[in-house]
Amino acid sequence: MLLRNKIVSIALLSIVLLFMGCSINTPNMNSFLSERFETIENPEDVLIVEGYNALDNQDLKEARESFLEAYYLSGNRSYLKEIIGVLLLEQEYILAKEKTLQYLEKYPKDEDMRQTLIGILSKEGDLKNALKEAMILLKNHRNAQNLEIISSVYLLQKKYQKSIEYLQQAYALEKNDLILDKLASTYFVFLNNKQKAIELYERHIQKYGVSPMIGEKLAMIYLQDKAYKKAARVYEKLFKATGEQNYAKNVLEIYFQFNNLTQAQSFLEKNSSIHLADEILLEIYRHKKDYQKSIEVLDRIYKQTHNVDFLALKAMMIYESAKNRNDKKMLELVVEDLKIVTNKLDDALYWNYLGYLMIDHNLDIKEGMQYVTKALQKEPQNAYYLDSLAWGYYQLKDCINARLTMEKIPLEEIQKEKEIKDHFEVIRQCKF
Repeated sequence: MLLRNKIVSIALLSIVLLFMGCSINTPNMNSFLSERFETIENPEDVLIVEGYNALDNQDLKEARESFLEAYYLSGNRSYLKEIIGVLLLEQEYILAKEKTLQYLEKYPKDEDMRQTLIGILSKEGDLKNALKEAMILLKNHRNAQNLEIISSVYLLQKKYQKSIEYLQQAYALEKNDLILDKLASTYFVFLNNKQKAIELYERHIQKYGVSPMIGEKLAMIYLQDKAYKKAARVYEKLFKATGEQNYAKNVLEIYFQFNNLTQAQSFLEKNSSIHLADEILLEIYRHKKDYQKSIEVLDRIYKQTHNVDFLALKAMMIYESAKNRNDKKMLELVVEDLKIVTNKLDDALYWNYLGYLMIDHNLDIKEGMQYVTKALQKEPQNAYYLDSLAWGYYQLKDCINARLTMEKIPLEEIQKEKEIKDHFEVIRQCKF
């Protein structure tokens, strides 16, 4: 038998979904038609293939006729369901209702067709008879889905407490997210009871864990209430449950918006899988002047990326944060790292920093001046680089070149920077 027997579900989807909220699996027509039928000999199977082929080509009349012939040929009631499904696709609701009623006279306990009839009646606005049929449906098949259907009919009748009553019964049978969301939404949207909705979401999350459907709804309510910390907490749970980076981004945006760096730091430290976690942590540490942690994260980033910019930042931060900047071991390590950097990057900033370090601490004044000269080749008017070179000449007791170099710096630039101003005064009085 080649019959898929799901057309009625496809057609019913557009009618019933608005109040059922059910997940219906639809057939893959292309996949079905891609199967080989070269050896089909059964006339019934041929008609089914023709029916689905007609559906794929949007020839609904031809599809209905094929299924009708298959029914006459076999007497299989499943084909009647397919015919009703095609009628719904054709939006022939009056005829579909007539055929559904005829079908239910013969097969009164068919769950699918009773649901179909309720969907048609609801679409027509005949909510009284829709509710009557829903009660019959529930009597024959008591399950969460059919309790939802009754609830939805009551909702359309604006009998919200009755709708909630049946949703609660459905939720008692199946603790799924969709039912809980409908229940909470009914309280929030139709009864204006936001607090009850929050309680339902929170209790469900506490007992059964968080899901995108539930978590996002709860977070949205908190954001509307400007309860930003609570929203961030929900997004944290969502990130932990799903690993989705968007949730981590939402958490951090909330924390940064309100300058809550401590909680942002804690979140990042606990979740290393967050995109650019170390880079963000680095900015937090630097802002908080936590040099030790900054150095640790710079070292980690460098080892992961092999990007020497991070090695340069690490070296400079080690030096800048040192309690004793004349410590020989520290200076050796910093110079060693900066030489690795300058061997790979032609960057004036790094050339100058390395050169000035070697000049100021008398590590190798001439070599240091060579590095500063490379920086000046790239930026010949840079006040800081000219100051470094002048200071090198001074350290070599070359007062004339020290003064000539310092005179290249505009006076207003000298006055801006204390260290340059101090060097200027010392060099001006140079008498070696």
